Amino acid sequence: MKTVLVTGCDSGIGREFAVQYAEAGYAVVATYRNLANRLPDHERMRHRALDVTDFAQFDALAADLAGEPIDLLVSNAGIGLDIRRLGDLDYDYVRQMLHVNTVGPLKLADTFAANLAASRERRLVIVSSSMGSIASNLSGGHYGYRASKAGLNAIGRSLAIDLHPRGVTVVMLHPGWVRTGGASDDAPIAAAESVAAMRDFVRRLGNHQTGGFYTYAGQPMPW
Repeated sequence: MKTVLVTGCDSGIGREFAVQYAEAGYAVVATYRNLANRLPDHERMRHRALDVTDFAQFDALAADLAGEPIDLLVSNAGIGLDIRRLGDLDYDYVRQMLHVNTVGPLKLADTFAANLAASRERRLVIVSSSMGSIASNLSGGHYGYRASKAGLNAIGRSLAIDLHPRGVTVVMLHPGWVRTGGASDDAPIAAAESVAAMRDFVRRLGNHQTGGFYTYAGQPMPW
């Protein structure tokens, strides 16, 4: 049985990844910032605490999973809602976004690189955003969120290069404008639809695609 570890399963896309992979027959390690938000018990799902800003929790989870191959690592945990403008920026929140959206995924990959390399599938999926595309920024604003996702893409590209000798394929995915707790109710894409499309793309990934930035449907995104 293949194993997938998913961060940010408290709600939205991460939750949907955990459910869909469990239903597809994977052994799922679902992680939560708050374990009170855990999914219902499932025979193929384990629930673990992981606040990606808490490095002690990374250490605890690494000890729990020591020596266990992880076929697929889904770095999904993130925060947004960065709507303040120049002159009214919340710099504490900007720092928090950088910690959660950028530093957290790097720590995740660094912590579980050996588990990934020991598996058969060896895939690292980073949930990014079109807001991380510098070329696509035509409206300004969203300073913290854009910076955190652009930085995340840079990290993903370096991870692809550094993990390539160990056979690990790394991709960054834009999930689309998804109806989640952090998006408008009129967002056009359901979480189930986005995740199903991302899973299909990940299933078909080739090693030559490592380091790429793609839409949830597998179309290349501009940097």
